[in-house]
Order: sequence, then structure tokens, then C-alpha cells
Amino acid sequence: MTSFDLSRRGMILGAAGGAALLAAGRPQVLQAAAHTMAPLPTFYDRMVGNLRVTTLLDGYFGLEQNLVTNLGEEQIEEALKAAYLDPANPIPLAISTHVIRQGDQVSLVDAGAGGSFGPTAGRLRTLLESLGVAPEDVTRIVLTHMHPDHIGGLMGDNGPVFPNASLHVSETDHAFWTDETIASGAPESSQGFFALARAVSEAYTQRTEMFGDNTDLGGGLTTLAMPGHTPGHSGLRVSDGSDQLIIWGDSTAVASLQFSHPDAGIAFDADSAQAAETRRRVLDMVVADEIAVAGTHLPFPGIGHVEEKDGAYAWVPEEWQHM
Repeated sequence: MTSFDLSRRGMILGAAGGAALLAAGRPQVLQAAAHTMAPLPTFYDRMVGNLRVTTLLDGYFGLEQNLVTNLGEEQIEEALKAAYLDPANPIPLAISTHVIRQGDQVSLVDAGAGGSFGPTAGRLRTLLESLGVAPEDVTRIVLTHMHPDHIGGLMGDNGPVFPNASLHVSETDHAFWTDETIASGAPESSQGFFALARAVSEAYTQRTEMFGDNTDLGGGLTTLAMPGHTPGHSGLRVSDGSDQLIIWGDSTAVASLQFSHPDAGIAFDADSAQAAETRRRVLDMVVADEIAVAGTHLPFPGIGHVEEKDGAYAWVPEEWQHM
């Protein structure tokens, strides 16, 4: 297992941290990549006003516990047992993406892992086909950030997968991941992350639109600044009338740990202190306003509400909506 520099500066430079992702074909956080993809749920539909939000399960991976930061081994074991998970095993995490449809507009929020996480992920194109959505039908793509499990599905063997879609990405995140100076000073283990981000940037350069904090993208989508996991990590408020859903990307990623221990981070956080501060701010907001949320790595479909509990938080999954 690759070692990590968990200092603030070290994690900014090694934000993608510890896995020669593209060179090795899969990150070392994975424990399931040697197996073939097991049968999995495919998608989950939910309405937000008149907007149809479809959550797709791109795949899954197992997070090694030594990649959890700011939490002791005993606390990790206790929290995993409380979630009925075996502490002897890697922590199971989903990889989800979202399709938002309104009339002729088809928006994709993140694009899954593509081929970067091995055979247990990268199902986005197959799932889109099952929905009757061809790559040519996608009109825009909004990225929460530029980690490989969110942008890998943008690229295929012959270049960009989505020929007609505009690509919306945080100006801060894009600047970080495409900066040659930053990349040259990053650990060798991170070079695949930077290389993929640059490839995506080049492939979609004519169709890329940068956004800042709290940018109205139109069609009921507004970006929300949630920095820390990456420098420009962003959430997305999906709203229609009084109904809304916040897609928070990786702001809270490990349900079994980070609701009960919101200061716990993962080694892929660019700035762990900022990530924890953002996490608490977002959790407080959705608790106070009783807003439904969706998270990339929460147990599929990863949609629900958050409540205060014992000085921290608790995850309340939404009951499955049969549509």
C-alpha cells in the first residue's frame, strides 16, 4: 500500500493520493477489482418538482481503513460495527451518477469511473442505454470535481464519449488539475489523476464552461461551493418550485463514519480541515432546512435526509419510491 503525506501541503499536492490509477489500471484503494461485476441495482428515479432525477449505480469499491484520517482505529471499528459492517473488511462505497431530465434537456452530474477503477465500476454507458439515453442525447455535464471516479466515464477508447454535451466544471478545480506546475510537483502516484484531468480538459475544451461559487446554470441547477475534498469541489442544488435536492458529491462520502464523526476525512482530501469545515456547514444546512440530499458514495441510491444525533449527525435513507 502506498504511503501518504497527510500534511496539508502534502495532501494538496497529493490530493488524488496514493494510487497510480491509470498506470496500474486501478487505484490501490480497491479490493474488489479482481472480481467480475456482480448483478447490481441499475437506477433509481425521483422527481424534484417536474424534474426527473435518475441515480445510476456506476459501480462500487472498497476503501481501505488506513485511508481514513482524523479518526482512531478503535473509533473506526466501533462505528463500522454500529453500521453492521465487518471491521476486518474494506469499507464498501458506491459510485453513483445522476441524470436530470426536463424536456429535451438531459443533464449528467458526474460521469462515473469509466475504466479507471477496474471491472467493479464503469457501467454508466450501459445504464444510459437502458434508459434510452444515447451519448449524443446528453446536452450538458456538470462535475462536482475532477477525481477519476467522477470524470473517467467522459473518455472512451476513441476520445470523448459525449459529443454534444457542454461540460460545466468549477474554475478552481479545473485550474488545479490542469496546472502543469502543480502536476510536476505532485507525487508520482498522483500523475494519473492529473493526466486524466488534462485529457478530459483537452477533449472537451471547445465545450467547457467554467463556474464559480453559487452559479445559476439554468434549468433548476445551481452550483454550491463545497471546497476541501478538492480545491474546487462543488455541490449542486436541484430545484423546481419549492421542491429541491442537493447533490453533494463527496462532501460526505463514508456514511458509516462521517455522519457520526464529521471531522473524519479520507486521504484523498486536498485539505482535510477545510473538508471537515465544509462537511459540518453543509450538514447543518440540510438539517436546518430539511433538504433531501444525494451523495456519490453513500449506499445506493444514496438519497435521504440528515438529522442531528448525539452532538453529531445521522443518515436517514429515503424510502424507495416506486415510480
